[in-house]
Amino acid sequence: MKAGKRLRRGCALALAVLLGLSCLVHIRSQAAGGIETGRLCTLTVSVEGSEYKEDFNEMKIPVSIYRVADVDVSGRYTPVKPFEAMNFSGLSSKTKAGDWMVLAEEAAKYLEGAEAVQKKDVAAKEGSTEAAGAVFENLATGLYLVVPEAAYNRDYTVQYLFTPYLTALPSSEYTLTGAGSDEWKYDTVIGLKAEGEPQYGRLNITKVLSNYNETLGRTSFVFQVEGRDETGALVYSNVISTTHEGAGSETVTLEKIPAGLTVTVTEVYSGASYELVDSGEKDVLIWSDAAVASGEHSEASVSFANRYGGGNRGGYGVTNHFDSDGSGGWKWVNPVTESPAPEEE
Repeated sequence: MKAGKRLRRGCALALAVLLGLSCLVHIRSQAAGGIETGRLCTLTVSVEGSEYKEDFNEMKIPVSIYRVADVDVSGRYTPVKPFEAMNFSGLSSKTKAGDWMVLAEEAAKYLEGAEAVQKKDVAAKEGSTEAAGAVFENLATGLYLVVPEAAYNRDYTVQYLFTPYLTALPSSEYTLTGAGSDEWKYDTVIGLKAEGEPQYGRLNITKVLSNYNETLGRTSFVFQVEGRDETGALVYSNVISTTHEGAGSETVTLEKIPAGLTVTVTEVYSGASYELVDSGEKDVLIWSDAAVASGEHSEASVSFANRYGGGNRGGYGVTNHFDSDGSGGWKWVNPVTESPAPEEE
């Protein structure tokens, strides 16, 4: 199995603590016997203890493992292709977590074209109450790079980015912590760690105008869009409009709306001489761009219908609206150029 894409630079920077615990693999020649280099090992990748366990138990997380180095009886590591340029001679029980992060990041640079030893999905077993996991069996002794792929939760509202890290087979309590038993363990369990990135989606608002008074000229319709979280707090608010120069339909689109949010779309202005022929308020669930791309869901869309109701008042205007900057702030969008306003100096 080939590595599908180059790993994002900096992935290995998120788990200093994990690397410090799982990768302090200095092997002492005084340990309880030498390493049985011909013995096969087992590596279990689990989500037990993760703050995202609820999501992880409903997902399939592809994980590939790559053998980075051989290990001899006394615990010396020799890198294998395509990692042969790496240097593990300086490893010791005093190697710091930051140094292990550098090694993991370096190893990730050689993954393009590398052959994975095994690839499996970390997932919960159907009908089981145990946390999701995957077991990699019949592994030769050595040093391994564990590479989980980015994955979405079940409703595509969050993308999880995982940190690749190094782990040794076999290991011992002493090699992991610097204290305790030095008996070699050929069955190792490690936990997935991740960072979650909230996802965003789009909302299409269509205005259908059944008839039109040309004497009054073009007319505008204004829509307010609001979304609240489970506590009732307002987390999204925007205003957008359509402008018509004849009968027919016009569609406008709002982007960067938090995925998974149910928004209420209200027609707050129906043109000076036009009237609604259906409900002026509609709720819709926002699906993320990733959910739409998967083919499982469609972009959120609502439609409002109006007709000329008599009168001789025109109703055209320009509506300001704002786009989320993805960091809890908003940027005004120029209604003429439809581009974000320049940053203030």
